[in-house]
Amino acid sequence: MKKFLRKGIPLLLGVILALGAVTSASAAYEDFTDVKGHWAQETLRQAYNDGILQGYDAQTMAPDRSITTAQAVTILCRVLHVSGQGDTSAFDIPTGAWYANDVAKAVYAGLLDESAVGTLEKPITRGQAFCLFGRAFQVSTADPDLSVLDQFPDAAYLTGETQRAAASLVESGVVNGSMGLLQADRSLTRAEFATILYRLADTYTTGSGYTGKTGTGTVLSGNVSLTGVTAGNLWLSHSASNVSLTDTSAAQVVVRSDKLNSFTLSGTGSIDKLVLAARTGDVDLTLPETYTLGTLTVGEGTGQVYFAGSASQVEVTGSDRTISIDSSIDCLTVSGENNTIVLKQGCTVGEIIIRGAGNTVKLNAKADTLLLAGPDNTVSGSGRVGAVTLNTNRYTLTVAKGTVTKWTNYDIAGVQVSLTAPDTLAAGAELKATANLTVPQEDVGKLCTASWYINGELMSQSSVILGKDTPVSAITPNYTHSFRQDGTVQFVLTYTNSDGDSDSQEASAPIWMETFSDLGLADAEITVSLPQHLAAGQTLTASAQVSTPEVGKVCTGTWYVDGREVASGAYTLGSGPAILTYNYDYYYGMPETSTVSYRLTYTTQDGRNQQVSGESTISLENFPDNGIARAAASLSAPTTLEAGKTLEVTAQLKYPEAGKVCTGTWYVDGKQAAVQTIVLGTDVPKLTYQYTYTENMSLTSEIKFVLTYTTQDGRSQQVAASTKVTLKNYDYFYYHNIDPQQVLNTVTSGYAGNYTLAWAQNHDYSKEIKTAWVNLKGYSSKTQYLVWVNLTYQRVNIFTGSQGNWTLVRTCLCGSGKASTPTIRGVFTTSYKQTAWDYGSYYCGPIVRFNGSSGYAFHSRLEYWPMNSDRYYDARIGFPVSHGCLRMYNDDIWYMYNNIPNGTTVVVY
Repeated sequence: MKKFLRKGIPLLLGVILALGAVTSASAAYEDFTDVKGHWAQETLRQAYNDGILQGYDAQTMAPDRSITTAQAVTILCRVLHVSGQGDTSAFDIPTGAWYANDVAKAVYAGLLDESAVGTLEKPITRGQAFCLFGRAFQVSTADPDLSVLDQFPDAAYLTGETQRAAASLVESGVVNGSMGLLQADRSLTRAEFATILYRLADTYTTGSGYTGKTGTGTVLSGNVSLTGVTAGNLWLSHSASNVSLTDTSAAQVVVRSDKLNSFTLSGTGSIDKLVLAARTGDVDLTLPETYTLGTLTVGEGTGQVYFAGSASQVEVTGSDRTISIDSSIDCLTVSGENNTIVLKQGCTVGEIIIRGAGNTVKLNAKADTLLLAGPDNTVSGSGRVGAVTLNTNRYTLTVAKGTVTKWTNYDIAGVQVSLTAPDTLAAGAELKATANLTVPQEDVGKLCTASWYINGELMSQSSVILGKDTPVSAITPNYTHSFRQDGTVQFVLTYTNSDGDSDSQEASAPIWMETFSDLGLADAEITVSLPQHLAAGQTLTASAQVSTPEVGKVCTGTWYVDGREVASGAYTLGSGPAILTYNYDYYYGMPETSTVSYRLTYTTQDGRNQQVSGESTISLENFPDNGIARAAASLSAPTTLEAGKTLEVTAQLKYPEAGKVCTGTWYVDGKQAAVQTIVLGTDVPKLTYQYTYTENMSLTSEIKFVLTYTTQDGRSQQVAASTKVTLKNYDYFYYHNIDPQQVLNTVTSGYAGNYTLAWAQNHDYSKEIKTAWVNLKGYSSKTQYLVWVNLTYQRVNIFTGSQGNWTLVRTCLCGSGKASTPTIRGVFTTSYKQTAWDYGSYYCGPIVRFNGSSGYAFHSRLEYWPMNSDRYYDARIGFPVSHGCLRMYNDDIWYMYNNIPNGTTVVVY
């Protein structure tokens, strides 16, 4: 299967724009944090691998995020290879919108009509998606089994195309519902979109490369010529102009050609369902006796269809089609409108069901039964119908007929309505009234509209199923300065039958409604005045005139330009017009019109929030050259740069108009590093830079790129981007010309002196050797300090920094443990501190202990009391002399006591 999908990948490359906000081509599916355990995990994996979906960002796929109508039709048009473009003038698509061409294709293919105006950038609902998939794949049947929707309590409120599409998709197993509901009004998620698409068609390949597939669906592109193939569900895309099926059997074949030049079925074969839904092209479908059809469906499109052969039933779901049937069939079902259908003499039809409107059926054949369930249909001809059932009052029936059963249950005249409502309603309270319905059995199940009115003003509408729902209002009066307190609450129940005729029943009740002392912005109206036209670069001056009965109330006024807040401030009712001065941001492709609105908000004395707004539109003149306005730049640079390596940084530019000649300037740590001439769309800005390394250089470097341009009218423009790079410096040995192995060989552990202070004072390792040794050894510390006790030269060396980056800050002379009581060797940490150890007449202190509570410590020499007397009991230092501790001069031990935190690493070596 994968080889078919991979062949289909190129046609879907553009889809990433629709369903992936951030390109993450390098990410593996397993890297996404929100797909593991998701109910659609494997479908999402396939959609990602096939290029249908991309990551929403580098870490997530956002499977539960909604998609818009524009995104959905973009994918479907590319899946079906739609190339033509329809008229989208009614959609008011913004100039430069990424989806403009794909929406035009969707209109051309019949996926969108003017009912979708205003929805392109909004999340598509599940119900809208059902209709969209139904149109794209022509899966909606003419007379679906609506009982399959009974399992979903909320499906009872569906009507028309949404109901038929939902029933068809549920019946075919494509849609299963969510949490026991169909949730037609909820936004469709990315995961749900991919799931429906893959349940319909999981393979995309060419007609010439297809060798057969059973089970799930396949979309074929290009001309299709199949011989001896067994297939499942096939969709022949808009790019299929010539179709030939020889000795081929399939569960379903749907022809969606843009222009169908030829279509033939020959040899021996069978197709359970054949759907002819080419946009243009006549079809003469004369089948050999060895080829049979289960159902022939004439779907959307144009072109005449002639059928002669073996089929069980014919469906007409399209509109404005001309169909001639020269075969005996079990059933003819028509759900489309304004079709002309001829049934030839000598044929027989079991039943004819017409649910669409405005169709003309010329019945020259014999039919057992006829159901007219749509308005304005005509059935004439030289044939005869045995029994006619009428579910319409608007029809023309001139064909010979037997029994006729007329429509009786087409209104709700038998429904009785009474109203239960409170006598009085407090100001601001919600009115809860109940409409009591008495419903005759024959009216149970009818879908009606419940409307609630207060003083003749419509307050709310909702759907009601007779015999199931009890309408209860939840409305709040609209309090105005002319509000009538002695009012009326009214309930109107409206039923619209299949003819489109409405019948209503109503009831009303009187009610006294209290009002508010502070009505604030009630009855206020705002008129925004703008010049008709604004020249490029000219400052806009707009005014808002507020008409209101109130004077003196202080509100908040906010100005918006094209939906974006641009100014706000206090406004006092009755104080005259509010004024806005505004300068537009001009850019290539900006809209030619702009909407300016002014909104007032006010909080009444009783705490109610009110708002009123007005708006107006202005025509804008644009500059002929907007240069790099609204351009953006980002930098691609290494996160870390190894010492001595050349830095390479690339600037990615997003711009509205190619061809502009700009200047690109690079800065490294605030200093200009390079200047380049950049032609947008041709040149890619790139910096190559070599750092000058020093021992104490900053290890963080800022790279900045500035793109500048001067427009034809002299305006200077600038776009900038910056990033930071972490630099790895050469090590200590590089700068001090030290051989690491020599350092390790030089440092020893045993005492090397002659047990005199003078020897210690004249012998020690160099600062460079000490620093190199602790960094080479890789010692770490939980604090910013590290202590190395060097027994060879009787030194306590104190470092600051971190592992691999220690710097020597202090070297102290010491006296370690004598041979009989040596100082412990190893790596330890300081544990706690004391002021002194008291030995009666003398002491040592302060104390910095290490190795837990073992008794080992840094301390002063042994000194007579009082503390710091400079009279010593034992002043020896500079050679092994102690009982195991480390004797130090007073200044040194006090430094350690005051600065070295507990937990600092101590190395004794």
